[in-house]
Amino acid sequence: MRALIDLAVSIELTSDDEIEPETATTLIDELAASLEDLSEAERDELIDYIEELAAATRDRDRREVLQDLPDALALTDD
Repeated sequence: MRALIDLAVSIELTSDDEIEPETATTLIDELAASLEDLSEAERDELIDYIEELAAATRDRDRREVLQDLPDALALTDD
């Protein structure tokens, strides 16, 4: 699961010069779609794990992306 999260963070942190914004959005959307089948318990566990990673990182940009990742991956009910 860590590799999946690292991939999503890398996509989010990549500049527009390195990857087209439309491509980045498509990749994140496809990743979110692949997580749709998670049970509520699995979703909660993934969100908790992402929050732990965010709390543990010293890199401000990475922390901000991690904090926004549950929403970006449609893991929350918002």
